[in-house]
Amino acid sequence: MNQAKDRLKSLGKTIDHVIETSPHSREILDAFRPVILERHRLMENLEWEPVDTTVINRKKLNKGIPLIKQVELLRRGDPWKEVALALIPAFKQGFTDLQGDLDALQDCIVSGALDFYEYFKASSVDADRIPERMYEKANVRPAASRLFLRTLTWVILHRRRRDMAFSIEEADWHQGTCPVCGSFPSISVITEKNAQRWLHCFQCGQDWRFSRVICPCCSHEGQQGMTFFFVEDKKQECVFICEQCNRYLLSLNQVRDIQEIDLDISALGLAHLDILMRNKGYVSMVPAEWYPS
Repeated sequence: MNQAKDRLKSLGKTIDHVIETSPHSREILDAFRPVILERHRLMENLEWEPVDTTVINRKKLNKGIPLIKQVELLRRGDPWKEVALALIPAFKQGFTDLQGDLDALQDCIVSGALDFYEYFKASSVDADRIPERMYEKANVRPAASRLFLRTLTWVILHRRRRDMAFSIEEADWHQGTCPVCGSFPSISVITEKNAQRWLHCFQCGQDWRFSRVICPCCSHEGQQGMTFFFVEDKKQECVFICEQCNRYLLSLNQVRDIQEIDLDISALGLAHLDILMRNKGYVSMVPAEWYPS
């Protein structure tokens, strides 16, 4: 219990530090602060159904088939309702403009009219329609639905990924997508010691090594057509840009140890680069957490 409290206290200090070094991120991080803390608290405290890791096929993993296509990572027995109801007060605290949507969502959850598992079960074939279906069911705006659903999935997948992390240790994984949940990365890190490039998955929290000369999104290889955009007075902050697919990826350069930072918070602290890239006509590899669509 003390360890969990220390973790939440550390996260609060991390948010304060990012705001101090990047004052432009204050509004976004202040809004997300209660959500960030609550999703970590939930991940630690709720009961979870274990995954049978014996069914994981290492040969399939080495061929580029992520764990989510081998085992059921999102389950009916997961505490969907408990997590959703616990997240709503945190969202209300940080996002006052979503009060009406959150009230409507809460009413649907309490009444049992909304089955999150069924929505996620259908997501593999019709993911883009889920927010619209929630609007039809609960009268929650699609933008608010996307933000809430991403956070709900974060809690479930982060805990499940952490409990089975050993299953992918030393895996021969060369894909630009996450070896656990198959999502594209939300941020990349180039380490200071050996200049290795690591990709980070916001959806489940997995980190994996990846080539510096390959685009994670379209697999284009080579220096031509790829570049890094650096902020003039902050050489550690940059953006990887692929002109072949018009996609970009937020990046941190010359990081001493990837384990010393919280990459989800770091990505929020780089929201100004998200805005800059969007204004230039580039598209993020994943939806920005702070951006509803």
